[in-house]
Amino acid sequence: MAVNVHATSVNTGAFSRNDMIEWVNDLLKLSYTKVENLCTGAAYCQLMDMLWPGLVNLKKVKFDAKHDYEFIENFKILQSTFKKKKVDKEIPVERLVKGRFQDNFEFGQWFKKFFDANYGGHDYNPEDRRAGKKVAAPPSLNEPPKKGRTKPSGMKAQSTGATTAASGRTRAAGKTPTGASSSSATTTTPRKGGGGASSSSSNAAVAAELKEKNIEIEQLKAEREQLLLTINGLEKERDFYFGKLRQLEVECQEGTETLPVEHILSVLYETAEGFVQPESDDEEQHS
Repeated sequence: MAVNVHATSVNTGAFSRNDMIEWVNDLLKLSYTKVENLCTGAAYCQLMDMLWPGLVNLKKVKFDAKHDYEFIENFKILQSTFKKKKVDKEIPVERLVKGRFQDNFEFGQWFKKFFDANYGGHDYNPEDRRAGKKVAAPPSLNEPPKKGRTKPSGMKAQSTGATTAASGRTRAAGKTPTGASSSSATTTTPRKGGGGASSSSSNAAVAAELKEKNIEIEQLKAEREQLLLTINGLEKERDFYFGKLRQLEVECQEGTETLPVEHILSVLYETAEGFVQPESDDEEQHS
């Protein structure tokens, strides 16, 4: 039977996204580049095999999965191992297979704590256990389609064609009769050069502004992720303390005339696994 754990923003510490990817790659000899790659479920299946060698039939695990229905098959295998080891953690499969960072990061944090609580430190060769099965990180589910990247190339081709045509017209204009005044050609040259300089300056200003906006967007995204983690931790802590009060409420409604003070205090001061209970002067006074 596995040791069950509960992870919150408090007891997971400063386990960052980079820490998570390095941890998975180091243990399983993989080359994942981001947390979202865990959405296939394959890494979790092999980590369970690492905890309990032989628990998982790795031949059935799709390490090169690229589609959500393949991800789901891997998570079914993971659910089966959880059931065998009586792990009480619910796997949010529908959210994980969508490849969003937040869902996969939260589950990965829990799994790291679960792994540390159950790993015995024995030797394990992940590549031998995979028996040469091909491992591939899934494509980004939020990546824009490749067709969208061909548009600038097409626009460039049109621009090149227009430039060529304009160049041809310029050469044709150069074949004017010798009687024509050359002063007009001389006066147009400064105007063309001035327009080009103005356009280049404008483009540079737009590019600089766009770069600043992109940096600001990335900063806001990072702040949003941190806020979501904080909110998630607060919600879990809220549920934890609500559960305490609900437990006492039920016991008070059972009809007993008196409840032992020691029992009430034990419920109030009970903590989730991983927390260190602080010393309390109030407890000594009540006792």
